[in-house]
Parts: sequence; C-alpha cells; structure tokens
Amino acid sequence: MALRIGDEVIVSCEAASARVVAVDSRYITLEWPWGAIDNSTNFRWNGRFSLPWGDSNHEWVPYRLEPAAPALRAGDVCTVSIPPTRLCVGHYEEYDPPRNLGWAPAPTAGIYVVPPGKSLDAEEDKGCMLYLGGAEPYHVEPVQG
Repeated sequence: MALRIGDEVIVSCEAASARVVAVDSRYITLEWPWGAIDNSTNFRWNGRFSLPWGDSNHEWVPYRLEPAAPALRAGDVCTVSIPPTRLCVGHYEEYDPPRNLGWAPAPTAGIYVVPPGKSLDAEEDKGCMLYLGGAEPYHVEPVQG
C-alpha cells in the first residue's frame, strides 16, 4: 500500500484496555496494550506510551481514551483506540528489514498523518507517526475519489 503525501485515508485502531501509569497537566502515560519489549535490541522501550492531552498541549494524536483523560488517575484502567478518522498523509515509508524501535513485532512501515486542513510539514506537534505492520491493529484505508 504505497501512499503519497497529500493522500486522504481513513485510519482506525481497535480498542484495547490499558492501565494508566501517570497523569500530569500535559500527558497521560499508559502501559501500552500492544507489542512487547524487545530486549534483543539496543533501543530501550519501557512498554509505556504517553499521549498528549489538555488545552495547554499543542501536540496531536488520533487516539481516544474512554473515559477521557481528565477523569483518569494513575492505576485506573481505560480503553485506548482510534475511531475511524479521516486524515491526510504527510509522509509514508516502508522498512525492509522491519524497523527496530525496541518493541516486537517490529513495524514494516510508518505513516505520518495530520488532520485535514493542517499543514503537511512533518512538524512534531501537528501530526502523528503511526507504525504499521507491528502490534497495533491499525487499519488504513485510502479515501477513493
């Protein structure tokens, strides 16, 4: 599935339960429900993922939490997912061999997505890199026409 800059896609990710590790004014950190730590690599991933939240945070990710971040505290369990969301491709790359990021399975592709109407420049706070072919059950469907 080779995608080009500017292509529109519908991205989704099935819901999974995750334990909240920490919450501060900018981020909520979860024990990531997908993937496993790969100790055979020089990259060290701790099995956690931090999602931006709150009005003061300008970063963006397509993930949704249920219940929403303001209601969560460390130790709570929530659901993390990406409901079907129309996004624009800012960058797409394939990895052969799969990209070693410290978790297994290693992803085979990466897609940088931004909300429609946002700049396609790869600036960290405008979009989100999703790693495909790894553990997260992402579904990416090109928008036809």
